[in-house]
Amino acid sequence: MKIRYIEPVDSDLFDQSRTVLLNNMAAPNTTVEVCHVSLPPELSGPMLPTVPLYLNEIVQEVLRAEEEGCDAAIIGCCSDPALPDAQRAANIPVVGPLQAAAATAAGRGLRLGILCPDEHAWKTTANWLRANLRHYGLSDVVGPIRFVSMRSPDDTEGIIGNTELKAADLSDRFRKKLHENAVPAANLMLEEDEVQAVLFGCTLWGGMISEVSETVDALCLDPVLTALRFAELQAGIER
Repeated sequence: MKIRYIEPVDSDLFDQSRTVLLNNMAAPNTTVEVCHVSLPPELSGPMLPTVPLYLNEIVQEVLRAEEEGCDAAIIGCCSDPALPDAQRAANIPVVGPLQAAAATAAGRGLRLGILCPDEHAWKTTANWLRANLRHYGLSDVVGPIRFVSMRSPDDTEGIIGNTELKAADLSDRFRKKLHENAVPAANLMLEEDEVQAVLFGCTLWGGMISEVSETVDALCLDPVLTALRFAELQAGIER
């Protein structure tokens, strides 16, 4: 089985490390390839640009994956950008972490809470997620959507559009904020809502969730691992 993981950003910052991570996570008969989209210079950077001028490029990469013999494609962002359009355009399974996580929670009869980084406008992001969930028929599965600060008081550099950041520095920032901010936010959701599962909703947290799962009394969903397992499942079902 061959799966293409598409980074929906114009940055190769994580191509190598993501390839290693995904192939370590994958089933023995699965190979995962990683690519990223090509965008104009003003839209470059390690996170989605503020304005979604990248949707056509994502669909094009999905169709390229199909043409090159991939059995499934993953759009590597928890907002599932362009996922419905890519699913309509392609004949192979196309998976997004949000849909995969909501379907996983629904399949286990659990209410899902979602944590997102606060780098994008939170109201816009939340409404985008809710709209996608309604399209999937999974809106009733998801309860609260909360936003986690990714900045320390002394941080002067933003992440969106920042092409100077190094992979190690960005990973360190996300790991630190996962432990410092995301875990308390997850536990607060468990106190205030009937949440039984939590999606740590940024693929830059991929591979880190096992570090905190024992400190959150819920099913803790790693966005990258959940999307990969869902893609393997979908690709294994004969059409």
